[in-house]
Amino acid sequence: MSTTRGRPRRNPISPTRLGARQDILHAAGGLFVERGFGQTSTRAIAEAAGLQQASVYHWFASKDEILLSLVLGTVEPSRTVADHLAALDEPGAVLLWALAFADTTLLQSDRQNLGVLYFEPELGSERFRGFHDNRNALLEAYAAMLERATGRPTADVDVTMTIGLVESVIMHRRRTRLDLPPETPTRIADAVLVLAGIPELLSEETRRGGRALVDPLLAAGADRPGRDGDDRERA
Repeated sequence: MSTTRGRPRRNPISPTRLGARQDILHAAGGLFVERGFGQTSTRAIAEAAGLQQASVYHWFASKDEILLSLVLGTVEPSRTVADHLAALDEPGAVLLWALAFADTTLLQSDRQNLGVLYFEPELGSERFRGFHDNRNALLEAYAAMLERATGRPTADVDVTMTIGLVESVIMHRRRTRLDLPPETPTRIADAVLVLAGIPELLSEETRRGGRALVDPLLAAGADRPGRDGDDRERA
Protein backbone atom coordinates (compact mmCIF):
# COMPACT_ATOMS: atom_id res chain seq x y z
CA MET A 1 0.00 0.00 0.00
CA SER A 2 1.39 3.42 -0.96
CA THR A 3 1.79 5.98 1.76
CA THR A 4 2.88 9.59 1.64
CA ARG A 5 4.25 11.84 4.32
CA GLY A 6 4.77 15.59 4.29
CA ARG A 7 3.29 18.14 1.91
CA PRO A 8 2.22 17.41 -1.68
CA ARG A 9 5.07 17.12 -4.16
CA ARG A 10 5.86 19.64 -6.89
CA ASN A 11 6.62 16.65 -9.08
CA PRO A 12 4.32 13.67 -8.50
CA ILE A 13 7.07 11.22 -9.51
CA SER A 14 9.87 10.47 -7.06
CA PRO A 15 13.21 10.98 -8.86
CA THR A 16 14.81 8.12 -6.93
CA ARG A 17 11.62 6.00 -6.82
CA LEU A 18 12.38 5.61 -3.11
CA GLY A 19 10.26 8.41 -1.67
CA ALA A 20 10.70 11.94 -0.42
CA ARG A 21 13.47 11.36 2.12
CA GLN A 22 15.75 9.67 -0.38
CA ASP A 23 14.85 12.27 -3.00
CA ILE A 24 16.04 14.99 -0.60
CA LEU A 25 19.29 13.17 0.19
CA HIS A 26 20.01 12.49 -3.47
CA ALA A 27 19.26 16.06 -4.52
CA ALA A 28 21.26 17.54 -1.66
CA GLY A 29 24.20 15.24 -2.30
CA GLY A 30 24.45 16.31 -5.92
CA LEU A 31 24.16 20.00 -5.07
CA PHE A 32 26.60 19.86 -2.14
CA VAL A 33 29.20 18.11 -4.30
CA GLU A 34 28.79 20.49 -7.24
CA ARG A 35 28.19 23.82 -5.47
CA GLY A 36 29.37 23.26 -1.93
CA PHE A 37 27.36 22.99 1.27
CA GLY A 38 27.43 26.71 2.05
CA GLN A 39 26.26 27.69 -1.43
CA THR A 40 23.24 25.38 -1.45
CA SER A 41 19.88 26.47 -0.04
CA THR A 42 17.08 24.25 1.17
CA ARG A 43 14.93 25.84 -1.53
CA ALA A 44 17.35 24.59 -4.19
CA ILE A 45 17.33 21.13 -2.59
CA ALA A 46 13.53 21.05 -2.60
CA GLU A 47 13.35 22.10 -6.25
CA ALA A 48 15.91 19.47 -7.28
CA ALA A 49 13.97 16.83 -5.34
CA GLY A 50 10.64 17.86 -6.89
CA LEU A 51 9.24 18.82 -3.48
CA GLN A 52 7.90 21.78 -1.59
CA GLN A 53 10.48 23.46 0.64
CA ALA A 54 8.34 22.63 3.67
CA SER A 55 8.79 18.94 2.89
CA VAL A 56 12.54 19.27 3.39
CA TYR A 57 11.93 20.45 6.96
CA HIS A 58 9.38 17.71 7.49
CA TRP A 59 12.11 15.11 6.96
CA PHE A 60 15.14 17.01 8.26
CA ALA A 61 15.35 19.59 11.03
CA SER A 62 18.11 21.49 9.24
CA LYS A 63 20.52 21.49 6.32
CA ASP A 64 23.19 20.30 8.77
CA GLU A 65 21.11 17.19 9.44
CA ILE A 66 21.02 16.44 5.71
CA LEU A 67 24.81 16.75 5.45
CA LEU A 68 25.28 14.54 8.51
CA SER A 69 23.08 11.85 7.02
CA LEU A 70 25.03 11.96 3.76
CA VAL A 71 28.50 11.71 5.29
CA LEU A 72 27.41 9.01 7.72
CA GLY A 73 26.25 7.08 4.69
CA THR A 74 29.80 7.17 3.30
CA VAL A 75 31.57 5.97 6.44
CA GLU A 76 29.17 3.61 8.23
CA PRO A 77 29.34 0.84 5.59
CA SER A 78 33.15 0.78 5.81
CA ARG A 79 33.01 0.78 9.60
CA THR A 80 30.60 -2.15 9.48
CA VAL A 81 33.07 -4.07 7.33
CA ALA A 82 35.92 -3.12 9.67
CA ASP A 83 34.02 -4.30 12.74
CA HIS A 84 33.27 -7.61 11.04
CA LEU A 85 36.89 -8.14 10.01
CA ALA A 86 38.24 -7.20 13.44
CA ALA A 87 36.39 -10.13 15.00
CA LEU A 88 37.95 -12.71 12.65
CA ASP A 89 40.93 -14.92 13.37
CA GLU A 90 42.65 -14.42 10.04
CA PRO A 91 46.19 -13.33 9.09
CA GLY A 92 46.70 -9.62 9.63
CA ALA A 93 47.82 -9.01 6.05
CA VAL A 94 44.63 -10.60 4.71
CA LEU A 95 42.48 -8.47 7.02
CA LEU A 96 44.31 -5.26 6.13
CA TRP A 97 44.09 -6.02 2.42
CA ALA A 98 40.39 -6.86 2.76
CA LEU A 99 39.55 -3.63 4.60
CA ALA A 100 41.41 -1.48 2.08
CA PHE A 101 39.75 -3.32 -0.81
CA ALA A 102 36.25 -2.98 0.66
CA ASP A 103 36.71 0.66 1.70
CA THR A 104 37.98 1.60 -1.77
CA THR A 105 35.18 -0.33 -3.44
CA LEU A 106 32.56 1.50 -1.41
CA LEU A 107 34.06 4.91 -2.19
CA GLN A 108 34.43 4.07 -5.87
CA SER A 109 30.88 2.75 -6.21
CA ASP A 110 29.25 5.86 -4.73
CA ARG A 111 27.77 7.42 -7.85
CA GLN A 112 27.67 10.90 -6.35
CA ASN A 113 31.22 10.71 -4.93
CA LEU A 114 29.97 12.01 -1.57
CA GLY A 115 33.41 11.56 -0.03
CA VAL A 116 34.08 15.04 -1.46
CA LEU A 117 31.95 16.33 1.42
CA TYR A 118 34.68 15.34 3.89
CA PHE A 119 36.41 18.57 2.91
CA GLU A 120 33.50 20.85 3.74
CA PRO A 121 34.67 23.22 6.53
CA GLU A 122 31.33 22.91 8.31
CA LEU A 123 32.16 19.31 9.22
CA GLY A 124 34.54 20.62 11.86
CA SER A 125 31.55 21.60 13.99
CA GLU A 126 30.50 19.62 17.05
CA ARG A 127 27.17 19.10 15.30
CA PHE A 128 28.84 16.45 13.16
CA ARG A 129 30.31 14.45 16.02
CA GLY A 130 28.47 11.31 14.92
CA PHE A 131 30.40 11.34 11.67
CA HIS A 132 33.74 11.92 13.36
CA ASP A 133 33.11 9.17 15.92
CA ASN A 134 32.46 6.69 13.12
CA ARG A 135 35.42 7.83 11.04
CA ASN A 136 37.74 7.69 14.05
CA ALA A 137 36.55 4.15 14.73
CA LEU A 138 37.42 3.28 11.13
CA LEU A 139 40.88 4.80 11.54
CA GLU A 140 41.37 2.79 14.71
CA ALA A 141 40.44 -0.35 12.80
CA TYR A 142 43.07 0.43 10.18
CA ALA A 143 45.62 0.99 12.95
CA ALA A 144 44.76 -2.35 14.59
CA MET A 145 45.03 -4.23 11.31
CA LEU A 146 48.30 -2.53 10.44
CA GLU A 147 49.69 -3.74 13.75
CA ARG A 148 48.38 -7.27 13.20
CA ALA A 149 49.83 -7.33 9.70
CA THR A 150 53.24 -5.85 10.48
CA GLY A 151 53.77 -7.06 14.05
CA ARG A 152 54.94 -3.63 15.14
CA PRO A 153 53.35 -0.54 16.74
CA THR A 154 51.58 1.73 14.29
CA ALA A 155 52.29 5.46 14.30
CA ASP A 156 49.64 8.04 13.45
CA VAL A 157 51.48 8.84 10.24
CA ASP A 158 51.13 5.21 9.12
CA VAL A 159 47.37 5.35 9.54
CA THR A 160 47.13 8.77 7.91
CA MET A 161 49.10 7.63 4.88
CA THR A 162 47.06 4.44 4.60
CA ILE A 163 43.67 6.13 4.74
CA GLY A 164 45.00 8.84 2.43
CA LEU A 165 45.89 6.22 -0.14
CA VAL A 166 42.42 4.69 0.05
CA GLU A 167 40.63 8.03 -0.07
CA SER A 168 42.74 9.25 -2.99
CA VAL A 169 40.01 7.79 -5.19
CA ILE A 170 37.71 10.60 -4.02
CA MET A 171 39.89 13.41 -5.36
CA HIS A 172 40.83 11.49 -8.49
CA ARG A 173 37.16 11.11 -9.35
CA ARG A 174 36.50 14.75 -8.60
CA ARG A 175 39.43 15.95 -10.69
CA THR A 176 38.93 13.75 -13.74
CA ARG A 177 35.13 13.27 -13.66
CA LEU A 178 35.87 9.78 -15.00
CA ASP A 179 35.02 6.34 -13.69
CA LEU A 180 37.98 4.53 -12.20
CA PRO A 181 39.04 1.17 -13.68
CA PRO A 182 37.32 -1.79 -12.00
CA GLU A 183 40.68 -3.13 -10.80
CA THR A 184 41.32 0.04 -8.74
CA PRO A 185 40.29 -1.46 -5.35
CA THR A 186 42.72 -4.35 -5.89
CA ARG A 187 45.53 -1.96 -6.83
CA ILE A 188 44.86 0.25 -3.81
CA ALA A 189 44.73 -2.71 -1.43
CA ASP A 190 47.98 -4.03 -2.91
CA ALA A 191 49.58 -0.61 -2.45
CA VAL A 192 48.44 -0.48 1.18
CA LEU A 193 50.46 -3.62 1.96
CA VAL A 194 53.48 -2.21 0.13
CA LEU A 195 53.13 1.08 2.01
CA ALA A 196 52.95 -0.86 5.28
CA GLY A 197 56.35 -2.36 4.47
CA ILE A 198 55.13 -5.92 4.01
CA PRO A 199 55.24 -6.48 0.21
CA GLU A 200 56.40 -10.03 0.85
CA LEU A 201 52.93 -10.79 2.25
CA LEU A 202 51.21 -9.63 -0.92
CA SER A 203 50.21 -12.68 -2.91
CA GLU A 204 47.32 -14.18 -4.83
CA GLU A 205 46.51 -16.14 -1.69
CA THR A 206 46.22 -12.89 0.28
CA ARG A 207 43.99 -11.39 -2.39
CA ARG A 208 41.76 -14.45 -2.60
CA GLY A 209 41.48 -14.63 1.18
CA GLY A 210 40.60 -10.95 1.43
CA ARG A 211 37.99 -11.14 -1.29
CA ALA A 212 36.40 -14.18 0.32
CA LEU A 213 35.96 -12.20 3.54
CA VAL A 214 34.45 -9.02 2.11
CA ASP A 215 32.70 -9.94 -1.13
CA PRO A 216 29.63 -11.30 0.70
CA LEU A 217 29.45 -8.13 2.81
CA LEU A 218 29.71 -5.87 -0.23
CA ALA A 219 27.09 -7.90 -2.08
CA ALA A 220 24.70 -7.70 0.87
CA GLY A 221 25.13 -3.92 0.99
CA ALA A 222 24.46 -3.61 -2.74
CA ASP A 223 21.18 -5.48 -2.28
CA ARG A 224 19.84 -2.85 0.12
CA PRO A 225 18.16 -0.03 -1.84
CA GLY A 226 18.70 3.42 -0.39
CA ARG A 227 21.09 4.63 2.28
CA ASP A 228 18.39 4.90 4.94
CA GLY A 229 16.24 1.92 4.19
CA ASP A 230 14.45 1.94 7.53
CA ASP A 231 13.07 5.41 6.86
CA ARG A 232 12.06 4.99 3.24
CA GLU A 233 8.47 5.37 2.11
CA ARG A 234 6.89 4.81 -1.25
CA ALA A 235 5.99 7.91 -3.22
